[in-house]
Amino acid sequence: MKHFVIYAMGTGGDLDPMVALATELVQRGHKVSFLSNDYFAPIILAAGCEFVSVGSVEQYHKGNSVTAWERDNQTDNFQYYHAPAFEPAFRFVQSCAADKNCVLLVLGEQNGASVAAEKCNIPFVTFMLSPNVIFSAINPPAPFRWIVPKYLPLFIVRLLLHRYRKVRAKRFFKEPHLAEYLAVRKRLDCLPKFKKQSSAVLQIGFFPEWFGMPAKDWPKNIYVVGFPLQNRPSMQSRFEYDQLIEKSGAPIIFTTGTGVKDVRALFTEGRKICEALQLPGVFVGGNDGAELLQGSDWCKHFSYLDFEYAFLKAQVVIHHGGIGTTAQAIKAGIPQIIRPLKYDQPDNADRIYRLGLGTYVIPEKFTAESVIPILRNMLQKAKESKVLKKFSADVQNSSAIVSACDLIEVSTRDLTMHSRKSESTL
Repeated sequence: MKHFVIYAMGTGGDLDPMVALATELVQRGHKVSFLSNDYFAPIILAAGCEFVSVGSVEQYHKGNSVTAWERDNQTDNFQYYHAPAFEPAFRFVQSCAADKNCVLLVLGEQNGASVAAEKCNIPFVTFMLSPNVIFSAINPPAPFRWIVPKYLPLFIVRLLLHRYRKVRAKRFFKEPHLAEYLAVRKRLDCLPKFKKQSSAVLQIGFFPEWFGMPAKDWPKNIYVVGFPLQNRPSMQSRFEYDQLIEKSGAPIIFTTGTGVKDVRALFTEGRKICEALQLPGVFVGGNDGAELLQGSDWCKHFSYLDFEYAFLKAQVVIHHGGIGTTAQAIKAGIPQIIRPLKYDQPDNADRIYRLGLGTYVIPEKFTAESVIPILRNMLQKAKESKVLKKFSADVQNSSAIVSACDLIEVSTRDLTMHSRKSESTL
């Protein structure tokens, strides 16, 4: 039996795949300690894990404020999610150094958990929810790939991409409100270092190969297992959703994602779209913007709606480009229009466009006048689209969580003992 320590911070879309992973590992007889924010304690405990608090509910809500999701906010929720969590995560993983069966499973790197694992010679596996975090000069992620001239030689693109990432990292850590965070890292003797390669023994991508579009310069220890497709059913919202469909027909779904609070722009233009096309619109999330839909015969607001169920009965989804929403739309076989804000969203939007599964419109240009012609064209072609059907069938056969656990067990079977023996000979 292994002792798996999982570190994951973020919104529900980030946590759900890792909780599903933890559930499967517990069912296989392993011990799992899960480091995260108190906000997620109930679902982590329900999965049969030991919950280790590395953040408060108050910090979670601050990390999901309106300003945190502004595109020009470079430090966004880092100061509320990862900065306060660094030392408690570091200390917990450090305390596991003597445990010869310990393996860290971590969402992202340069957090307290992975830094401590590297420092204490504890093997760790990293997880990537989207391919945008993988370095590639051959197939760089958007928005970088949008601005680099295609005629440039590969070695120039590689240099530019390395410099782009390094400059961004330096600017990020120069933000004044990160001084305390940097002081903690200095005290723990682990100041941030720009790394070109991961030290993980294994890297797992929670997306299919065709979505990741692997390039020859990807690291050799990356394996992709498919979309995890987590979903939280809500019977009450399903009932209300079906009532709407029975009355008005299949809707357009609009959503801004779990963490985004400022929905005014999307809801305002979305209402215009529905009323112009005389099609029902379902608007999910952003409770503060629900009043914008009042008085419309075509628009209904839901605080929450499980997309695995809802998308199967929708015509199209207009969303932010989060990987979970993107995956559920592919599975349902419906076209999507992505209005990306930040993080992995521009790259997910770009991949959807390249695959022929939809398109994207940047927020500044997202108006009813510009989107309506796109929608009309999409709705006309959707039923006959072989591409939508092809990728939908592939995603429906996904077994990402089981495949990930199989990889972890095989890759770490003898690794912990080996690393401790190597350590003792130093």
